[in-house]
Amino acid sequence: MTPRELRREMSRRKKELRRSAALMRQAARERMEQVPAVRREKRRRRIRRAVTFAVLLLLAMLTRCECEPSPPAPPPEPVVEPAPEVKPKKPAPPASKPKASSSDRMGRQRRGSYQNEAQTSPGWLDDFRLQVAARSPRLAQCFSGTERPGALRWTSAVNAASGSVSDHALEPVGTGGDLSGKQRDCVLGVLSSPGYRLKPEQKQDLPGRVSIVIEF
Repeated sequence: MTPRELRREMSRRKKELRRSAALMRQAARERMEQVPAVRREKRRRRIRRAVTFAVLLLLAMLTRCECEPSPPAPPPEPVVEPAPEVKPKKPAPPASKPKASSSDRMGRQRRGSYQNEAQTSPGWLDDFRLQVAARSPRLAQCFSGTERPGALRWTSAVNAASGSVSDHALEPVGTGGDLSGKQRDCVLGVLSSPGYRLKPEQKQDLPGRVSIVIEF
């Protein structure tokens, strides 16, 4: 017998064994169903399932009935109270005319109007803040190795015509610690160089003090 024929024969025998095993299981089930105790147990299970379904259906119907809204109560009848009796008032005695003061006799003078002109920010301030924000990657290198983030307030005099900054002031904001000398030099170097490209509205603009909060 060749190997191919041997494999075919083994496959056929496996199929026959599976078929005979299935027949044996079916016959065993049929024999078990013929036992009176098994029949009684199956009947009890069917009865329990039917009773459980009926109870659940009854509970669902009761819950639905309880959830229906009750009819609204009729509005309360308005209570009409009698109007209070109004007693006639006695006429008040004529008031005496106040004496004219010396200021009234001299005549009141009209005060001149005072206009408080609000100080508006220069037009180049937004461009300046954007250019400072663009230097954030370089500023971050000044704080490499810092354990926790912080913030500082930078105040400087800005010359919009030349784009230069001077008269710097750095102060920590919040709970951040003081800057070291190396960090301070690094921050001022990044903020000062290169110069800023600003467009002043007037050529005679003087340097203005600008304060910006920088986070790191």
